[in-house]
Amino acid sequence: ETVRIWRVINLGLGSCAVAAAGVAGSVVLAGDRFPVIAGALALFAAMLTTVISMVGPARKENQAVEAAKAYQSAETAARQSRQVDLPGHTFAQARQRLGDLTEHWHAANRSATPVPRWAQRRADRGTYGGRAEEIMTDRMSEVVRVFRVSRRTADQVS
Repeated sequence: ETVRIWRVINLGLGSCAVAAAGVAGSVVLAGDRFPVIAGALALFAAMLTTVISMVGPARKENQAVEAAKAYQSAETAARQSRQVDLPGHTFAQARQRLGDLTEHWHAANRSATPVPRWAQRRADRGTYGGRAEEIMTDRMSEVVRVFRVSRRTADQVS
C-alpha cells in the first residue's frame, strides 16, 4: 500500500510540475499579454520541483518496494517452514528454525521505513478490513499445532 501511495504522489507532483512549466513556457512564447500568469506558473513549477527533491517520493517508493520484498521473503520462508519443514523436524531443530525466521523478520523490520499512519489506515480498509487479527490468530494456531508435543509415558521414551 505504501508503494502505491508514494508512486501516486511521485507521478502527481511530477506531472503537475511538467504541466505548469509547459504552460508557463507556452504563455511566454505566445506573447507579452500575460507575464504575471507566466511568472506565477514558472514559480509554481519550480516550487513543485523543490518539493519533489526534498520529499523524494521516488526514493521512498523504492525503499517501500525493498521492504515489501523483504517481508514477502520472510513470509515465504515461514510458510515453507510451517507446511514442509517443521513436521519432520525434532523440537530442537524446529526451535532453531523458528529462531532463524524470527531473525529474518527482525532484519526486514530494521530495514523497512516506518509506514505512515494514513497508509496503515488505507491498507487496513482495503486488504483485510477488521479481520486482520482474526486471520493472524488462525495462522498462529496452525503454527502452534505443529509444535504440539505428544505426551508419552516414561517407558515409551528411549
